[in-house]
Amino acid sequence: MTAEQKEIFRTALLRVLDERASEKFGLSLVAVQIFLGQFGFRASKRDDVLAELQYLQDKNLVAPVGKTISPENRCWRITADGRDFLAQNE
Repeated sequence: MTAEQKEIFRTALLRVLDERASEKFGLSLVAVQIFLGQFGFRASKRDDVLAELQYLQDKNLVAPVGKTISPENRCWRITADGRDFLAQNE
């Protein structure tokens, strides 16, 4: 991906998590991949999504959701910083 495509992809990830912020358990990787389709990323690769979620996590824009049962099925949610980023860049 080019730098511009990565920026669009990262913003799409934030939008997916923001639109489903009421999901109290966050969104799984599979769910994120499915919902990215509405932003034109229908065939997003697992590793690409994980890498960008980690990047956004490092920037404190998304956070992992702690799970007691099946912690290997990771989930994420948008943070307040992530919402603020979207609000400032719309």
